[in-house]
Amino acid sequence: MNAPQRLGKYEIVGVLGKGGMGTVYKAYDPSIERTVALKTIRRELIDSGGEAMVERFRNEARAAGRLNHPGIVAIYDFGEDREVAFIAMEYVDGCGLGQFMKHDARLPIADVVSIMIQLLDALAYVHQHGVIHRDIKAANLLITGSGKLKVTDFGIARIDTANLTQVGSVIGTPNAMAPEQFLGLAVDHRADLFSAGVVFYELLTGARPFNGATEAMAYQICNVVQALPSSHTPELSTAFDAICARALAKQAKDRYPDADAFGQALREAYEKTFLAPPSPVVSEETVVMTAEAVRASLAAMQAANGVSPTLALAAIPATATTGTPTQWQEDTLRTVERQLAAYLGPLARIIVRRAATTSADLGELYSQVADKLDSDEARKGFRDGLTRLGLKPVAPANTAERTGVVVTTSTSASVLQTEISASDLERATRVLARHLGPIAGVLVKKAARDARSVDALHAALTLHFDEPVERSRFLTDLAKAP
Repeated sequence: MNAPQRLGKYEIVGVLGKGGMGTVYKAYDPSIERTVALKTIRRELIDSGGEAMVERFRNEARAAGRLNHPGIVAIYDFGEDREVAFIAMEYVDGCGLGQFMKHDARLPIADVVSIMIQLLDALAYVHQHGVIHRDIKAANLLITGSGKLKVTDFGIARIDTANLTQVGSVIGTPNAMAPEQFLGLAVDHRADLFSAGVVFYELLTGARPFNGATEAMAYQICNVVQALPSSHTPELSTAFDAICARALAKQAKDRYPDADAFGQALREAYEKTFLAPPSPVVSEETVVMTAEAVRASLAAMQAANGVSPTLALAAIPATATTGTPTQWQEDTLRTVERQLAAYLGPLARIIVRRAATTSADLGELYSQVADKLDSDEARKGFRDGLTRLGLKPVAPANTAERTGVVVTTSTSASVLQTEISASDLERATRVLARHLGPIAGVLVKKAARDARSVDALHAALTLHFDEPVERSRFLTDLAKAP
């Protein structure tokens, strides 16, 4: 069936995805000139007596519509048109965490903790406003192109004393439900914390804490203590074992009292283990990996009639593509990928293809790729390996390496770049890390490649802050730093 041209006041731009309930459209609101996503219920569900579906739609609009938080997908409107119910919501430029996890990919612990802290910050806000989500799972979490997390799908949320579902009913996703949900008991905010614990366990280990058919999972969730995460991943700190155990306690009273306490425990464990605060955003590498995994899933589903189950496919960043840039020979890129894979594993392909789209020659490609290696020894080994394979990554024309950064030395004075010293980079990294965490080093390196002066470097770094007051505070801290 062809997509409608309009739903209510919204002009349909295209189809974002299809699922069991209906279709998600990309649309345009002409009254305020804003792009939105429209989530709809299929007409046949309504025609066949699907009033409960419509009521859940209204519930989602009520639940998320009363919330205003950067970690929650915003709801703008609820409507019915031609017997189709729809919700107009924020159009998210991002990718679904659930789709990524289906590829059996693993995230670095820094990104796992960043995702969880962002999730718990959002849940703290949700709970403070009298809403319980009741379906927290990876499929309802989106990672944006800027590394931020967004929670979506409040269709079965409980709002204060709302009676969409009563005590005695079982509702939610079985593998992430708290014991009290399975038992049909009264549910409070600590059910969301249990589900968040399930997500944390999956991110740490790549495995679910409870498995099997619904009946088997129900028994395990209510009666069986899950294996420790470190039994799957021995290098994990035992501090994370203890956090998972408390989050997944069978009795609500034995879990963390609220999302803030859960988040604080994670921050303290990470800082004690890695001697640095957790990052407020996930790394660029994870954003690219997530986008690529979802792109692969989308391609497979489109090949099978274009079925797409989630809003997470809303807009995959174009930079995640792994096609061969036209100026490169495929054999050359594969050789670089194989050499880099010795250090970075499967991520090497994504990094090399992305760098190739903005590199004019092998020297530039090497410079971009080498930034992803964490030591001079690794960078030297990578360069020497390419040389042995017949690819000598010479420096790009008209450049010279100075202390701390590669600087343009064109004979034209108009493009002469002021040198940025190693101490300038170290100071910027140290100050930025107080605001953004361990990702600061990567951001400073990237900004330094294009900056023509120390002031330009600092100005580029301020772009990583959403609010003017945050930028001002960062610049003030830089000015005061020794």
